[in-house]
Amino acid sequence: MSKRGVAESCEDAEAGDCCKELIKKPRFTIADILDEKVGSIKESLHILDKPRSRPKIGTKSSEGNLLVDCKLEGSELWAKFYDLGTEMIITKSGRRMFPTVKVSFSNVILDALYYIFLDVIPVDSKRYRYIYNKSAWLTAGKAEPVPKNRYYLHPDSPFTGEQLTKHVISFEKTKLTNNEVDKTGHLILNSMHKYQPRIHIVQRSKQNQLDPSRVNMSEEQHSTFTFPETQFMAVTAYQNQLITKLKIEKNPFAKGFRDPTGRSPDEMERSSGDMSPHLFSNFYHSSPLQQAMFQQCFSKTMQLNPSIIMLYQNALAANHASEITTSEVIQRYI
Repeated sequence: MSKRGVAESCEDAEAGDCCKELIKKPRFTIADILDEKVGSIKESLHILDKPRSRPKIGTKSSEGNLLVDCKLEGSELWAKFYDLGTEMIITKSGRRMFPTVKVSFSNVILDALYYIFLDVIPVDSKRYRYIYNKSAWLTAGKAEPVPKNRYYLHPDSPFTGEQLTKHVISFEKTKLTNNEVDKTGHLILNSMHKYQPRIHIVQRSKQNQLDPSRVNMSEEQHSTFTFPETQFMAVTAYQNQLITKLKIEKNPFAKGFRDPTGRSPDEMERSSGDMSPHLFSNFYHSSPLQQAMFQQCFSKTMQLNPSIIMLYQNALAANHASEITTSEVIQRYI
């Protein structure tokens, strides 16, 4: 064979080997293409594969010129809600927060006066929406205009340093509202926006007390504390059913929605088929409307105890029976 023929046969052989190699190891597989496509979709929708990271319990950020230390009480409960994505109901008349912000202080001057404030600020400049089939919050555009920030002064302020060392400070009376013209001192928020509560402590002497209506933190001896696990989404109705269940289980004011034996909502759901609306005939002389209301409750796998029946009874007495639903009762009382 001539040199030219040998060269051509070698080139053919090399080309054949190269083709075989390409067949064996394609540059892009269908799986690669699909993964890339799914990844780009997730990136555009701001969906993360990794689970929601829980902040380390007890961590906080602080700023200011006081050496006071602040601790979040009930941080374990806050962390449980944080794992699911905490939601707080806001209403026109105002709704209390649960979990409640409770803090304790140390390293204070015993004979000084301290004013304790709570405010809530936006986490970012985004508006969100909840995707039910993905159980996830996605961004839905830019945030709405931010209402004027308010400081909620704890009603027992001022405290002496000695009092602060002996008591937990609870903001159980703080209310959240979406009423932009609210004049009652509630904290004004936008629905479907994410917020971060902050604690402020201002120190004054007994001879120089503070006018809370004119407070300017930058001009005060103060410190500000932020606990990441207290972040929440402001909503007008609960979006995540797991949040609803956890609030029913943990909120002492939601005991009317719990089984008197202390069973969890999941246990109640599994055993709800054992009871039926006719068992409540001892409480009511049944009417078709009342029976329909009870049937609605049981169709949603929720058992009722006399406390809930009383709520319905009040609704009937107020001629609102045709309007109220089980979910509305939950939104109003939890």
